[in-house]
Amino acid sequence: LRHKFPSFMTLLALWMTTFGVCVAGAIIPFINTEIYLLSVSALSPRAFVWPLVVAATFGQMIGKVAMFYAGGGVLRVRHERVRRGVEALRNRLETRPLLAKGILLSSATLGLPPLYVMSLACGTIGMSVVSFFLIGSLGRFVHFAVVALVPQYAKALL
Repeated sequence: LRHKFPSFMTLLALWMTTFGVCVAGAIIPFINTEIYLLSVSALSPRAFVWPLVVAATFGQMIGKVAMFYAGGGVLRVRHERVRRGVEALRNRLETRPLLAKGILLSSATLGLPPLYVMSLACGTIGMSVVSFFLIGSLGRFVHFAVVALVPQYAKALL
């Protein structure tokens, strides 16, 4: 027990930090959660990878839910480029809910279109927040699993 206690505390601290960085990164676009997760994974034991992926997924989706709810007001944003991008995406997705869910999954998994813009757009088209959270979480989990496992496999090869 004595040997495992510091490891648990380290994991807890990394989990909470990862969660916080990913919430912030979901809202502030210049915080790169992938670089953070790559670094933490490279410096952590393999046993920490899956808890970190879960922390990153939930942190990111909590932040994206905030963006989802902000979507209603984004059409009044003064930043013309963001407003036009969200408006164009909203017009395409509003009439095709299944397409919207497929694009959300692609966005959460691959980053195309950017999940930042997609979160705002989904908030304007009447998608349920539960669907948004579940689909986004699935995509983010896959995305972050790949990001976190790359340095672990690199360490194993070297």
